[in-house]
Amino acid sequence: MIYSNSKRVDTERMSAEIIALKDRILGYQETIKGLKGSLKLSEASKEKQKSSYEATIAEKDAIIRELTNKIAHMAAVSNRDGANAGISTASTPINKKKRIPNSRRGSDKTKGGQPGHERHVMEGFDTSEITDVTEHELDLSAECCDLCGGELIDTGETVSKDEFDVVINVVKRRHKYHIYECEDCGATFRLQVNQKLKEKNQYGNNIQAAALSLMVTGNVAINKVRMLVNGMTSGQMNPSEGFICKLYKRASLGLAAFVKDLKRVMIQSALLYWDDTVIMIQTCRACMRFYGDETISYYTAHDSKDLTSLTEDDVLPLLTKETTVMHDHNKVNYNALFCFQNIECNQHLERDLQKVADDNPGHTWSKKMKSLISLTIKERKDLIAANMREFPKESIIKFKRKMKQLIKKGYKESTISTNPTTVPSENTLLGRIEEYFDNYFRWVEDFTLPTTDNLSERGLRSIKSHMKISGQFESEKTASYYATVKTYVETCRKNSINEMEALSRLCAGNPFTIAEIFG
Repeated sequence: MIYSNSKRVDTERMSAEIIALKDRILGYQETIKGLKGSLKLSEASKEKQKSSYEATIAEKDAIIRELTNKIAHMAAVSNRDGANAGISTASTPINKKKRIPNSRRGSDKTKGGQPGHERHVMEGFDTSEITDVTEHELDLSAECCDLCGGELIDTGETVSKDEFDVVINVVKRRHKYHIYECEDCGATFRLQVNQKLKEKNQYGNNIQAAALSLMVTGNVAINKVRMLVNGMTSGQMNPSEGFICKLYKRASLGLAAFVKDLKRVMIQSALLYWDDTVIMIQTCRACMRFYGDETISYYTAHDSKDLTSLTEDDVLPLLTKETTVMHDHNKVNYNALFCFQNIECNQHLERDLQKVADDNPGHTWSKKMKSLISLTIKERKDLIAANMREFPKESIIKFKRKMKQLIKKGYKESTISTNPTTVPSENTLLGRIEEYFDNYFRWVEDFTLPTTDNLSERGLRSIKSHMKISGQFESEKTASYYATVKTYVETCRKNSINEMEALSRLCAGNPFTIAEIFG
């Protein structure tokens, strides 16, 4: 019985253990099933995450490319250096250096005068004009015939060679003002001393004029002017740098009436050019402006290049709709404050078109447009030379049609550009041409209008030379003094008045008047 009970107990215990094992197996099976389900979910999630990750990476790559293009474009826009198509060189901010693309291409012509070019020959002078004669004679006591050793005799004949030269003669002039006495009352009288002779000793008008000419026209630095004056006078004159520096101010103050009258004439002009350029004032970038035409040069200086300084010049705001203004697409000209007519410079446009052609060799529209403009300008010159006053109507219509076709072609080509960084600027240029079409090409219909703003460019070229040679200005006032004197000199020169005569009269307190210049 004891054995039987033990066996039964063992059997029951084993049965319980089996049941427990089965439960555990079922539990394990459920766990495995759950794990398999989780694994499937995990793999699905992993694939989903992988797809999401790959999509994110692709999106980021696209954003990076877009941002890279935008950064390149914004850098170009920020620089506004004229090398970017669609951006006017006139819009160059004052703190940026302007870099102008060159639309001209190389030539196989040699340097110098071309075949058929008339050689420049100095005109001689008559015998009556000779002021000095230098005799060149042999020493007959020491010279003999090179062929036979015989004696030489003077035939009386000569070979003449003429020479132009100048001799600087320093004049030390004393001014004496006679004193007169009344016989009745004893009162004394004399002429009023010229205000230019207020000092005990002073430099005369001519040497002051020469120093001004060296600075204004020659762009010579003040210290170099002193050296040149000293050298030209063999050390007899040695003006201080302070004296030379003050010449601008003294001369400028004597031109107040001249500038006022010149401006009055200028604002009545039918056509006016204007442009500006960067100058340096105490290591800071500032602005020098030019206004004028074939007979007038008017300069102003400011410490900033903005609308405020432009209105301070009091030129553009005074112009009426009867005046046409030529400029290099400076959008300030289209301000509501102004009512004059605008025309745009085609030479700057050709530079921008060339830049597009260089950046996008596969784009043909800009090159074709540049060629069309150049050819039409040449045809206009030929017609003017033949005393023609206009193009035939059909030629004008044909030109405009071709230009508008090229604009459409430009938009189409920009959509398939292989250089995405240039697309925004290319479209900007196309938009500018389209928006200001009539202002760019009014010269096609009116032969009295110019095609370029080159007159302003030439007027400002000497300013850049001055900055390179003489350096910066000490203040806005000194820059304004220089601008005023240059206004006087350049206006006189344009009207065939000798510069030294003009400056001598200015230093004497008697400058040329507008009435004398223009009648």
